[in-house]
Amino acid sequence: MDAQNSVTIKLSDEEQEMVDLLQQDMGLDDREAVMQLLVRQAVQRVAITCPTCGHYAKLTEADHAECRSCLSVITLTEGIWEARG
Repeated sequence: MDAQNSVTIKLSDEEQEMVDLLQQDMGLDDREAVMQLLVRQAVQRVAITCPTCGHYAKLTEADHAECRSCLSVITLTEGIWEARG
């Protein structure tokens, strides 16, 4: 992994035990895979996928989001996210 894309965190013994349990339960190769999965799950709770470019878009209101990649304004209409230029 590129050093610019790595993160070093200190975990308590209890937190490390939790990561190890998750690794075993999910059948992941290493602790890094556990952390990557947890980050992806957390992002899915606060962001949506831009229908225009596929990057994550940040929610700005309950039914609006903005894509930082293609600058689309995305709105939720009848349960469907739609991009508007």
